[in-house]
Amino acid sequence: MNRIRFLLAAVILSFSTGARAESVAIDFDLGDSVLNLLGSVTIPPDGSIMSMGATAVLPAIKTSGGATSVQTGSAQLKDLTADITVDAGTLGVAHVTGNIFVSQMGTSTGPFTNTRTVMFGGGGTSTSTGAGLSLFVSAHLKCVGLFCGLIGDFPVDIVGTNPPPPGQAFSIMLASLNTPGAAKVDGTIPFSLPPKTPLADPTTGTLFLVGNEVSRTFNVPEPHALAQLIAGVIGLAGLSLRRRPLRGTSR
Repeated sequence: MNRIRFLLAAVILSFSTGARAESVAIDFDLGDSVLNLLGSVTIPPDGSIMSMGATAVLPAIKTSGGATSVQTGSAQLKDLTADITVDAGTLGVAHVTGNIFVSQMGTSTGPFTNTRTVMFGGGGTSTSTGAGLSLFVSAHLKCVGLFCGLIGDFPVDIVGTNPPPPGQAFSIMLASLNTPGAAKVDGTIPFSLPPKTPLADPTTGTLFLVGNEVSRTFNVPEPHALAQLIAGVIGLAGLSLRRRPLRGTSR
């Protein structure tokens, strides 16, 4: 009877292991996001986001029916990239043009509190291995017109990293996480980049994230590991059945 109980427990464990996932990675298309640069240049409408995306990795359980249940725990934001063109008329006279490329440095982590909020920022390192979000920005902006000096020191050539501001936590909001294909993301990321000369002002801006899910991947146990576990359970069951007649005929 004890062997039977053990075998039943092993079978239940094998199937429950197959139903659980350590995490779910959700890929977002952030093409509807908005970048506000230099306090007066907004993209879009005065420019376009050619491509922009990111991946959120969240603790989750995938049931046998394919549903998703996101769990409380540590979350990650990674692979955030953006390719942006600038074409902005400012103050009716100044005209700014150029290109901006943004990529995330490392992986940013934060505590996932519920199905609406992931917190990032505050106390992270420049490589973004802590809580903060660090962005590498490469940009070249030009300006033509009388009032260019009021919005920046042109041409603006930026090649630098925006480290997470200490103590300035910000949140990235997530919604509809438990419905495959329906997850949404939004949030606000302020940034400040070093000036091109020591006496110039830093380049500041705000990135307003808006995006929708394009795919998701579950981190589940490897198939061969699960197959070996089930095979082991079946083997134990067969061994137990072979031994039972021997116990019944012994004297």
